[in-house]
Amino acid sequence: MTEEKIKSIVHRYRKKSAACLLVFLGFAIFANWFLVNSNIDRNFEIGLEYTSGDLGYIWGAVIFGLNIVLLLFFYSLEKILLCLYQENSD
Repeated sequence: MTEEKIKSIVHRYRKKSAACLLVFLGFAIFANWFLVNSNIDRNFEIGLEYTSGDLGYIWGAVIFGLNIVLLLFFYSLEKILLCLYQENSD
C-alpha cells in the first residue's frame, strides 16, 4: 500500500466524520434554541417574568457532543483499519 492510498483513505473518512459531526452540531444547536425559546414562551404565558436565558441545556449538548466526537473518532479509526487490513490481505 502506498502512502498516497493511505492518505486518500484517511481523507475520505475524515470528510465523512466531519459531515456527521456538522449535522449533529446543527441538530444540537437547533434543539438548544428550541428548548430555551419554548421555556421562555411558557413562562410568559403563565405570567412569570423572564429571569435568565441560561437554563442549563447547553451543558447537556456539550457533553453529548463530546461523546459523539469520541464515537466518530472510533468509527473513523475502525473503518481505516479495516480498509488497511483488506488492502493488505489482497
